[in-house]
Amino acid sequence: MKLRIREGTILDDELCGAIMLGALVIEDIPRSFLKDNILMLPLRSNLRFIALCDEVPAGFCDYSVSKSHINYLFVDPLFQANGVGTYLLENVQRRLEAPISVNVLCRNEKAILWYLKKDFIVTKLWSEQFNGQLTPWLKLTRKTL
Repeated sequence: MKLRIREGTILDDELCGAIMLGALVIEDIPRSFLKDNILMLPLRSNLRFIALCDEVPAGFCDYSVSKSHINYLFVDPLFQANGVGTYLLENVQRRLEAPISVNVLCRNEKAILWYLKKDFIVTKLWSEQFNGQLTPWLKLTRKTL
């Protein structure tokens, strides 16, 4: 299995939406991104990496350089547990060269445990409206390696 990273663009919004849709349970998908049962994940002012496994899109990461923050990191379930997420994370960490943070829904235990194994620590807990419900979140932060 050969992994490589390419820069993503707004042309990848639907691809990233499909990966996110496959990786999340329906209640964890931001309703504002769903249009006609298609999830479009807008890049906006972020940067994006697409992970390719043997040239097949396997995951992506949208991140902000100015905030040193990961907005989204998702791996297609078919490619999970193969190092794709770690590969994306390490490439983003090298690009940012600063402590990096990510926000995770508290109910996403799998993601929280994954980030904790990657040397992130919990730095904040809060609740906010998400899909019409008050929802708890965690902010996790990792120092540079």
